[in-house]
Amino acid sequence: MPIPDPLSLWHDLEATVRHTLTHNELAQGGLLIAALSALAVQARTLPATALNHLKGRFTITLDVQGDDAAFPWLAAWLAAQPVGRHLRHLGVVTRFNEQMGGQNLTLGVDRDGDDVNVRLVPLSGQVLLRYRGHWVLARPARTQRQIAGSSAAGFNHSLTFRMLASARPIIGELLRDAYDSTAGRSDGRVEIHVPEYQGWTLAERRPARPLSSLIYAETLLDTLSGDLNAFFRDRDWYAQMGIPYRRGYLLHGPPGNGKSSLVAALAGHFGLNVCVLNLATPDLTDDRLTGLLNTLPRRALLLLEDIDAVFLGREPRAPTVKLSFNGLLNALDGVAAGEGRVTFMTTNDPGGLDAALIRPGRADRHVHLGNATPEQVAGMLRRFWPDWTEKQVRDLAQRVPGGLLSMARVQEYLLERRADEAGVTRDWATLTGTGCPTRLRLLPAG
Repeated sequence: MPIPDPLSLWHDLEATVRHTLTHNELAQGGLLIAALSALAVQARTLPATALNHLKGRFTITLDVQGDDAAFPWLAAWLAAQPVGRHLRHLGVVTRFNEQMGGQNLTLGVDRDGDDVNVRLVPLSGQVLLRYRGHWVLARPARTQRQIAGSSAAGFNHSLTFRMLASARPIIGELLRDAYDSTAGRSDGRVEIHVPEYQGWTLAERRPARPLSSLIYAETLLDTLSGDLNAFFRDRDWYAQMGIPYRRGYLLHGPPGNGKSSLVAALAGHFGLNVCVLNLATPDLTDDRLTGLLNTLPRRALLLLEDIDAVFLGREPRAPTVKLSFNGLLNALDGVAAGEGRVTFMTTNDPGGLDAALIRPGRADRHVHLGNATPEQVAGMLRRFWPDWTEKQVRDLAQRVPGGLLSMARVQEYLLERRADEAGVTRDWATLTGTGCPTRLRLLPAG
């Protein structure tokens, strides 16, 4: 039997190894893991500077902090990958925080028929995944947030991706895929953001409400949606004219007439989100307000609710208000104010507001949302009882004194009797305050 040539055996072995590493991803991953493990073992004997030199020369990292807009995209994308389920340090949240990514679990149905959901969120650990032909080591992490004088400051979250230097071109594709699969995907819901320290956090995602489902006086909806549409369309015109590209609205009128609902519906109509800010928050200073407005999430409306509860003229209404009037003005349209922002301010009584706060440039349009008119009441009756005749609708709507009842009050009255059609007309006088209940005969539909 001839003796094999050692040189030939070596070439055959080399060719086999090269073919395996080129075409077998499992072998590639195993080799990479082995190399990383060996490096970790040897790291104890290597000077820190030498180890850092090796990492810096042969690998690159992509670090994303939890307060950055890209973090929820990448966290949710990682959690959706098959290897994302291999992370061993998880947390449970029952109120969804989209900033954390994670995987959703439906536990059952509550007594109202709604799904009971929880989310498993990755807190720390690391996983190795294959992305577009490259190996990527993903590592979520969290650290205790340090704030002076606070024992419950929460956590800072971060996400790190480490890969070989040759994988640099896939970074843009990774970010694009993460965005397209999360924030870039329209699912018909509006995100409601609230302040959290120096940034914003997602508090709620709700189905977008069609503008056609709202009932307002005359042409209010058409006027507002048309004005916003023109603003979004005319960005280049604003730049050519040298006019700051911002738009502000003041919604005023008695409570219960849908000021906040209008903002949310407009946001849903234009595919935007809503950032809600309470100016009376005790820890809201001038600097923090400026920082929050400069870090608004993309495509978001800013909603400042009940601004009459913060200042009387230019003076704070309460000693707990840390925000100054001049600080508010500068944040809204000062030199550092952001471009492209749409701001809605709401108030029950504009009489106590300083004229400087609601002048054009800060509140370009003033919109009054008054109490229910007979036309609005008729519209709500048609919504609840679409089979009623116009005579039935008019008979009831005309008995409502204009300007005395909020739309919320009318809606609550109808909700209480949604299973008692006859009770709507029987008890109508208790809603309108016109004396003894008026008994109207319900006519057959048609």
